[in-house]
Formats: sequence, C-alpha cells, structure tokens
Amino acid sequence: MYPTPTSAVRLALPLLLSIITQGVMVSQPNKLPPLTRSQILAKARLLAEHSWICNEVNRHAPCVKSGTYRSDWQNGQRVTGIAYDWGGMDDTLRFGRKLKEGHAAGSHSRDGVTSCTAGIDCSGFVSYCWGQTVKYSTNDIRHVAGKPKYNWFTDMKPGDALNKAGSHIVLFVGYDARGGPIVYEAAGGKGRVVLTQNVGWSRYQGYTPLQYKMVVDE
Repeated sequence: MYPTPTSAVRLALPLLLSIITQGVMVSQPNKLPPLTRSQILAKARLLAEHSWICNEVNRHAPCVKSGTYRSDWQNGQRVTGIAYDWGGMDDTLRFGRKLKEGHAAGSHSRDGVTSCTAGIDCSGFVSYCWGQTVKYSTNDIRHVAGKPKYNWFTDMKPGDALNKAGSHIVLFVGYDARGGPIVYEAAGGKGRVVLTQNVGWSRYQGYTPLQYKMVVDE
C-alpha cells in the first residue's frame, strides 16, 4: 500500500526540519576532499617554509585578559614557519593579513583561545593539510581519519599522522637513516610550524597512527 498523504507528511517532516535548521540533508553529509599524499605534504611544506617578520605590534595581545601574554619573537625578527597559535587554523594568507591588522604572532595554551592572535596549532595544522575548512581537535580528528593496519615503525606513509588525543598531533613525512620518524608539526615548544627529525620513536609513546579517509595513493 502507498502511504496516505497524512502519513507521508509525517514521515517527511523530520527531513524537512533538518533541511530548514541545518541547510543540508541528513542523507548527504559533507564530503571530504580527496587529496594525494604529495598534495598533503605540499600544504605542510608551505606553512613550514613561510617567511614572515614580527613587528612590535605583533608582540602584544591585549585581548589576553590576564595580561601575562609573552611573545616568542623579537621586534623585527624574521621567522620561518607560521607561528604556533593555540586554537588557531590560519593559512599563509590569513596569517599575513592578521599580522598587518595588528594581531599578535602566536599564542600558547596558557593564553587560551584568543581573538587577537594569529597562527595555527597542531590539530589545526593537520586539519588544514588534510584539506579541511574547519578545525578538528586531537580528540575528534578521528571523524576524518581512520587507524591504518600496518606496522607504523616500518610502513607509515607520507601524509599520515601520529596522534595523541588530548595532547598533540604531527604529520608524518618519512623515515630517517636510523628508521626514526620525520614529521611536520605546529610545535608549541618552538613556537611555529617546523620539520622535526632525529628525535626517535620514544617521543611518540602513547600516540596512534591515523590516515586521512580520502587520501589518494599515487
């Protein structure tokens, strides 16, 4: 039997409400963009090799209410690598624009998520490299990544990640001569996006390998 008009409307109502309130159909979730491993690493390299100058205005963050903000940089210092910014996800264009507007270059967890600083944090960095337009945290980035079934000491692939939920995430590049991981990361300790190598696997105890769901092997 075909549903009566009354029952048909009743069945369709939840979907209609979803469209009205969310602007999307629940049966058509946002699609993840496919990216090759080369494209992922190119995004990472762009942020790690970005050169910028810190001016005096970029050393101050008036929106940090405690007044304890401390800049990582000196006036007139040229820096390579976008600044580490707790809660941030700025690409090179947004970062440069914010510096010109007088935002502070970077921040740390002690400052909280701010409205007057510029840069990118570790999960924002991996989210950006994986083609996302919204920032995932180390706790929820599994929404766009799965755990690969390989020996991560020997078989990790460029563009995958090492994640420690609630702590830190890095983007895998390759293995060094001793078999240790080479990674790109937004490193709070260095205040910027950097290429990190020669640290060995002991640093990554408690981490889990992740692979972007729409990665394309070349």
